[in-house]
Amino acid sequence: MRLIVVLSVYLLALIIKIVAYYFSNLLVILADAMHSIADIAFLLILIVASHISKKAADRQHPFGHGLVKNLASLVVSIAFITLISFELLKEGFERILNPKSYENIEIALFAEIMVLLLLFSLLPFLSRGEGILNKTAMMETVNDSLSTIAAIIGIAAVKIGHSIFDGISAIAVALLIAYNSFRLFKENAMFLLGFSPPGDFYSKVERSVMEVNGVNGVHEMLAVYTAEKEIHLDMHVTIDREMRIEDAEKLSNEIVKKLKAEFPEIKHVSIHFCSLIDKKDK
Repeated sequence: MRLIVVLSVYLLALIIKIVAYYFSNLLVILADAMHSIADIAFLLILIVASHISKKAADRQHPFGHGLVKNLASLVVSIAFITLISFELLKEGFERILNPKSYENIEIALFAEIMVLLLLFSLLPFLSRGEGILNKTAMMETVNDSLSTIAAIIGIAAVKIGHSIFDGISAIAVALLIAYNSFRLFKENAMFLLGFSPPGDFYSKVERSVMEVNGVNGVHEMLAVYTAEKEIHLDMHVTIDREMRIEDAEKLSNEIVKKLKAEFPEIKHVSIHFCSLIDKKDK
């Protein structure tokens, strides 16, 4: 329900920007509208991908579908960097070199101020929510507000006779879109490339496992994210040579239960028992 409200406000803001661009032909408003489209597309992807990611694991996807959102976000980020940002930068420089005369600037300025007030009205609403989707919506609303402020400054400068500020402000918005898209690309690419948790994660896991009675050592741990908040952990655990298979199975279950209780992000654990430590690689 919260995201539906956010998307409704974004769509209303987008309509206002498109109408303002129609009357004024200001490039900075078009750039700001493109930023709104980027935000709407990203939020829709998050909603759809979050639904798909809840699908149970199957034979073709043994670790589930948690990386769907990352893959979709990666595609969107590349599209916005290569298409929207590049085209806006090109048009922005063109308007700086060849300034145009504009009409209905007052309408454009009033429209962008209305949009800014709409976006500001969302901030207290989003600050009361929780979860990754709400956090993302909050961040995108702040970014969209920044681009709208840049647009207002540019329009005000054009109003007092500095036409080149249409191009300058459009470039500023294009760079903001490019920055956010690159950040989105970087954050999602690392998960698709087999991102592993930081070193302190391994240290904490080792200490936890070593607390279990019957464990003599832990080595060759390998952890990889199978979704943003889901980790698959593989490890070798050293035990006594004389331990029976039934006891080793009980020990394995105890380790897995303990790890999942202490580290909620660990969803899958593979334990290999051995009696000697040949190599330690954490």
